Amino acid sequence: MKKVYILFALNTLFFNVVFAQFKWGAGGGPHNTRVIENNQIQNWDQEYKGHFTPLGGFHAGIFSEINLTKNSNWALQPALLYTNKGRKFSKSFDSTQSFNNDTSTINASWKVNYLELPVNLVYRFPLSQKVRFVLGGGPYVAFQLNGKTKYEIINASGERETFGDKMATGDAVNKYQKLNWGVNALAGFDFNDRVMITANYSRSLSNFYNAGYEGSFKHQVWGGTVVIWLTPSKSARVKASERDTDGDGVPDKADKCAGEMGTAATNGCPDRDGDGTPDNEDKCPDLTGTNSLLGCPAPDKDKDGIADSEDDCPDVPGTAAYKGCPVPDSDKDGISDDKDNCPGISGKARYNGCPAPDTDGDGIDDDTDKCPLKAGSKDNNGCPGIGKDMLDDINKAARSVLFDVNSDNIKASSFGALDKLAEILRSDAELKLEIEGHTDNTGSVRLNQVLSGRRALAIKAYLVKQGINAERLTSAGFGSERPIASNDTEAGRAKNRRVAFKVKY
Repeated sequence: MKKVYILFALNTLFFNVVFAQFKWGAGGGPHNTRVIENNQIQNWDQEYKGHFTPLGGFHAGIFSEINLTKNSNWALQPALLYTNKGRKFSKSFDSTQSFNNDTSTINASWKVNYLELPVNLVYRFPLSQKVRFVLGGGPYVAFQLNGKTKYEIINASGERETFGDKMATGDAVNKYQKLNWGVNALAGFDFNDRVMITANYSRSLSNFYNAGYEGSFKHQVWGGTVVIWLTPSKSARVKASERDTDGDGVPDKADKCAGEMGTAATNGCPDRDGDGTPDNEDKCPDLTGTNSLLGCPAPDKDKDGIADSEDDCPDVPGTAAYKGCPVPDSDKDGISDDKDNCPGISGKARYNGCPAPDTDGDGIDDDTDKCPLKAGSKDNNGCPGIGKDMLDDINKAARSVLFDVNSDNIKASSFGALDKLAEILRSDAELKLEIEGHTDNTGSVRLNQVLSGRRALAIKAYLVKQGINAERLTSAGFGSERPIASNDTEAGRAKNRRVAFKVKY
C-alpha cells in the first residue's frame, strides 16, 4: 500500500515543479460493473451466462490535474479512488428437472473492494469562455482491499437459507488476484475550472480471478463522476499578452486566424489534413500533401502511402520498411514475417505465428488438449485415464452409502466411505465428481424424484464440508428413471435403490 502513495506523490511533485500548474479536488459517483467471463464449460451460454447481471457500486476519492500546455488544453489527471466491483447471479429452477432438487431460486453476489490508481491523459476543447468539453483515457492499476460473497437459497416451500464468506486472495486456484490493471476512458464537461462532470468506462486487461477451470475474468464498468476542483489551475489567470481566444496554442497577437483553431506551423490557421499547408493555401485541403505540390499528395498508385517515385513495388501495396513492397511470409502461414515470432515454422495467429504449445508434453497441443497441464492420451482428449484401483474405491464407496428410510439423512456407517471418497478427490485437484441418486419404482414418481435428488445433494454437502470445492461437484436425482435391474422383484428393487459416482477431468 505504501508503494501506491509514494508513486502518486512523486508523480504529482515532479509535474508540479516542472509546470507549476497543479490542482486537486475530490469527487466520485455511481457505476455498474459486469464481469466478462469466457470459458469452455459445456452449455455455459445457454444455462448460466444470461443469469449473471451487473452489480451497482460507487467510486470516490481524490483527483488531481497536471497541465501539460500553457493553455491547459492537454493535462494529466491522476486519481486515488476507493471503488467496488463485482456481479450478481439469480436463477429459478423446476425441482423435478433441476439437479438442485427442491431448490426453487438461487441468488448470489460477489463484491470486491479496490484501491484504484487511474492516470488519464485528457484533452479539453473550449466550447465557451467558461465551459470546455473533456475527452480522455489511460491506464489504471487496482489493489484489492477486501471482498465478500453472499448467497441466498430458497426451496420449493419458501424456506430461505442465506450465508456469505470473505473472498480468498492469492495466485492459487479459486482465489482472487490482489493486483488488477486495465484501461479507462472518460468524456464530459469542465465548468470554469471548478466542476467536472464525466461519463466513465473502464475494462480490466488482467484476470482478477483464478478459476478451477480454463477461463478469463475481466471487469467492465460504466458510470458517472462529479469532481469539485478545490485548487483552480494557474493557467486560468492568463495574462492579456498571452491570451489565446481560440485555444490553439498560438497567442492572439501572433495568430493569423485568431477566431479559428489552427496550428503553430500554420501561424494559427486551420490545416484540416495536417500537412503544414494552411487550408486557405491548400489545393487539396482534405488530403495530406507537400508544400511543393501546394498541399496535394505525390502520386501513389497502390495507395500504400509511399510515393511512386520511392516505391519499388508501385502496383502492389507494401510498407516503408520494404521500400513499398509487401512484407514477406517465409513459412506461408498467412502471418507476415514482421509479426511472426517463428518465421521459419508454420504456426497460428493466436501464437504470433508459432505452432500451438504442448504444455504437458503429451503430444497433443494445448488447443485440442482438454487437460493441457496434465499428460494424457489422444483417445481421452489429452486427459489421463482414471485408474482401475481408483474406480474400484469409488464404486465401493457408492455401495457403502446408506440413508435413513424415506430420508436424505446419511447413516453414520457411511461416513467412512465418504471420507475415503473425499481423500481421493483431494489427491487430484483436477478431478470432478458427478453424484447421482436413484430409487426403485415404489411410490409416486415425483416423491422418488425429489428424494433421490435430495440424497445426491446431501452427499455433495458432506463432501464440501470435507474441504472439496463445490464447483468440482454436481448432483442430480433421477428417481426411478434409470433402473439397473427389474423392479418386479425385491432383489431387483434393492439394486435400483442406489447412489452412483462418476469421476472425470
